[in-house]
Amino acid sequence: MQNNNKRDLILDAMQELMNESSNRAISVSDIAEKAGIGKGSIYYYFESKNDIIEAVIERSYSMAIRKSKELVSSTDMDAFAKMEIIFRACLEASSELKRQEECGSFIEIQQSALIHQKFMTFLIKNMKPILSDIIRQGVFEGLIQCDYPDEIAEIVLIVMTVKLDNHIIPSSPNEIRDLLYAFSLMQSKSMGISMKSLQFLQQ
Repeated sequence: MQNNNKRDLILDAMQELMNESSNRAISVSDIAEKAGIGKGSIYYYFESKNDIIEAVIERSYSMAIRKSKELVSSTDMDAFAKMEIIFRACLEASSELKRQEECGSFIEIQQSALIHQKFMTFLIKNMKPILSDIIRQGVFEGLIQCDYPDEIAEIVLIVMTVKLDNHIIPSSPNEIRDLLYAFSLMQSKSMGISMKSLQFLQQ
């Protein structure tokens, strides 16, 4: 219990530092000072600062992943209703990251890039098996034509997270809208999905 508490102290400290207005990178010493523990203690729980960032992101967005899993397990929704849930979850997660950025916490460029990378990796890794199962459901229901659900799920999530995160390749709202429309059209033509069923991507 004590170990778990100290680990949480480290994550809480990192979260607070990320939410504070600062124009410099966060160091392990900063985290230790904020947590009120020795710097050496941090390396007992985490190998590097990057691992701490990854754990903070996982803790912050794991609830969204759990909710997505619970919702898509419902037998009362078709595949497209579940796809919209996944899209909304990615959109909400991206919006939350942007909200935290506006607090002035991610001004340091390299640190900001690392956080966005970890964020997108976390979403893609955890959402992929959920979306793969949804695509399989769509195939079973006769709504989708797809021979490679795992691979298609990864491609869809890469496009969505990169564009919704809007950090790696910054785009205007109109550019994002047009890209998502083109992406919907591509899915419609290649997977036999009606454009009407993908309207949630075109909003």
